[in-house]
Amino acid sequence: MALFAIADLHLGRDMSMFGPKWQNHSTKLACNWREVVGKEDTVLILGDISWGLHLEDAIPDLQFVKSLPGIKRLLKGNHDYWWQTEKKMKAAILDDNMSLLKPEIIAGVAICGTRGWLVPQNPLYNKETDTKVYNREVLRLEMALGAVAKIHQEEPIAVMMHYPPAYRGEITDFISLMQKYNVSHCYYGHLHGADHERALVGQEWGINFHLVAADFIDFTPELISI
Repeated sequence: MALFAIADLHLGRDMSMFGPKWQNHSTKLACNWREVVGKEDTVLILGDISWGLHLEDAIPDLQFVKSLPGIKRLLKGNHDYWWQTEKKMKAAILDDNMSLLKPEIIAGVAICGTRGWLVPQNPLYNKETDTKVYNREVLRLEMALGAVAKIHQEEPIAVMMHYPPAYRGEITDFISLMQKYNVSHCYYGHLHGADHERALVGQEWGINFHLVAADFIDFTPELISI
């Protein structure tokens, strides 16, 4: 059993307007996914799954993902407007094959995560509108790390986020929490196109960072090997 991560599937919309990489991207995704993921593997999908505005709109995209090999764990992204309570999603689509990402030990890795948000160092951050959401996401990560700390033993801890946890090498509350809980790896998405150039990739602050936005990893789930 292996563990993979990918973000930003952006299903349900023609994405070719965002560049040639996105031409027929759902077909490319399905083909590449089947080449690397087996039935017993698990794929962590880190947000921006479907463009659907309501849950019923997203069902075809979620069924498409469910039809691909492996067990899926879902994390919310900023474009997942269709996202509802776990109870409603269980009634509509979630099951043993597809469920929400929660603190868990999978393939020898202790995983947990949260969506994240724009960090204060980002020039797009608006103190009046973003501070409350940012603080809430920091709290959610702290709760997730606290929960995974109770169940892991020697397994390395990996944090999953949709948003980047930091901006241009400046430490954030997300990073401080990861350091506090001895997180070894962090996987995230959200960045596309020219923003790939400023992505936090590699080791920084004692943590290994991985950008797994679909267009960055050629629409192929990335193996988590820690």
